Amino acid sequence: MKIVSTVRVSLKGLTANKLRTFFMMLGVLIGITALTVIVSVGQGAKVQVMQKMETLSAFGAVMVTPGGGMTRGLGSVDSVPATLTAEDAQAIQAEVPHVQDVALVQSKQGMSIKVGGQSYATTVWGVTPNYPAIRPTPVSRGEFFGPEEQASQARVAVLGQDTAVALFGETDPLDQTIRIENVPFRVIGLQKRLGASPGGGNLDDRILIPQATAARRLFNLTNLTQLVVQIDGRAHVAAGAERVKQLLHERHHIAAGLPEDFSVRIAEQMLGMLTASSRTLTLFLGIVAGLSLLVGGFIVMNIMLISVSERTHEIGLRRAVGARRRDILLQFLLEAGAVTAAGGLLGVLLGVGGALAASRLMGWPAAISWPAVIIAVLFAGVVGLVFGVQPARKAAALHPVEALRG
Repeated sequence: MKIVSTVRVSLKGLTANKLRTFFMMLGVLIGITALTVIVSVGQGAKVQVMQKMETLSAFGAVMVTPGGGMTRGLGSVDSVPATLTAEDAQAIQAEVPHVQDVALVQSKQGMSIKVGGQSYATTVWGVTPNYPAIRPTPVSRGEFFGPEEQASQARVAVLGQDTAVALFGETDPLDQTIRIENVPFRVIGLQKRLGASPGGGNLDDRILIPQATAARRLFNLTNLTQLVVQIDGRAHVAAGAERVKQLLHERHHIAAGLPEDFSVRIAEQMLGMLTASSRTLTLFLGIVAGLSLLVGGFIVMNIMLISVSERTHEIGLRRAVGARRRDILLQFLLEAGAVTAAGGLLGVLLGVGGALAASRLMGWPAAISWPAVIIAVLFAGVVGLVFGVQPARKAAALHPVEALRG
């Protein structure tokens, strides 16, 4: 029997019972839709992190934090080890090649902020005036503090967008007075909306003040929570980070083999940590979606076995007019493969739509992984062929005379 005729008969068999065909497609459709959405959202999250790091110029910076643990985000100045100092920053600036600048950071979480009778808790960052040049911190209104405010330990502040709304609502915060732990500060700037940091922190819910003011008038501590080292050229970042480690080993008198009292990280390392966890979650959810495809395969097999039992007369007629066993086998394999491939294609369309909707809701860029989509559709077709073998063999094994009697 010619292949064209076999294909025609297969399509006729599928369209004869549309509800049954739909149920065979359903399991595969759900699996492919889930797989497409999961992979696309995972890719979109990775793209967003990379874009955020590019926006913050993170790929050209080396982050140094106190303590030997690879902590996520900034610690609090009253809880991190007192192992990082301004003198370390001066040494890095003077002795490490390709260093353009070093910004000092002190931060403290959960600080009480008062405006009138209203109270609010947020994180206060004490940063040096060169911080915005290293980690872009644009101001939408007002201005950022400069070297004069740092030198005079001025009590001035720049508010994040969320913090400004929480404290002042629709009122203009510029030139207003806020009290941080009962110390008055004048608001001189409003930071542009930055969203989440690569580590997941909210960059819009914070207050930035001069680092010298934070150290002497607010925290009464000189130890730092972070040094941000700007390297001249992305190609020199890895070597610069290694030289920073060597220098701090010497300055902190850390012998070989002993644990470090600091951590040095570069953007590639942080990106690797973030994407590794994302990759693990995507893999786990992908396995779940793959299992749903296998469940769909079992559904296809069982419904097709029922179909074979109901179509014995049709099979007997075809055998009687000259169809060979391999023609019957091919017919049912084509039916199984066509159903799962169609379910896969429809699942891709729904998955792409779902991924675009999810990216809009989450504010992430859409990143459809077409290679993964193609592999998923091919896998769906293979699932159909594999699980269609048993029904096809059962149909091909029917004796023409017995089938006609059935």
